[in-house]
Amino acid sequence: MKLRFICATHQQELKLNMDKTLHFCQSGFDTGQFYNDHLQWKEAIPHLGCAFEAAEILLSHNAIDTEVSCDWLAKSALLLAQNFNKLDYQSQAEDITWMAINRLEEQLALDRTQGIWMEQYLTTLYAKLKVYIIKAAKVHGPKVNSQKVESLMH
Repeated sequence: MKLRFICATHQQELKLNMDKTLHFCQSGFDTGQFYNDHLQWKEAIPHLGCAFEAAEILLSHNAIDTEVSCDWLAKSALLLAQNFNKLDYQSQAEDITWMAINRLEEQLALDRTQGIWMEQYLTTLYAKLKVYIIKAAKVHGPKVNSQKVESLMH
């Protein structure tokens, strides 16, 4: 399942205006962080989802430093997944985490020299993914909604 937080019209608008995308990403993350800090996870999700998607747009368009874009993508994904997890939406927490992992690995494939700093984000994302998979397995038994589980084995 592909989760969407920004409608197609607004995505197009953001792709054409990187200043707006930058502001949208920052304000979405800050607002989501505020709600998260106040244990209002349901309210945090749409803001963090928008921040996550805006960070992906920034990364895809090389609008800002690649490391900063990756940092924002990873941090917004981690916080978004955490909020899904707090509401017992393990499948969505896994999906967001996989989306971030796949996007960062795609970026890493473009430039292997980014591995020096990219490893910290991927390691953290894989560790959280493992937690979500284990939690889902305890709740749902052997039928766990996850992909590429064997890739977690190092």
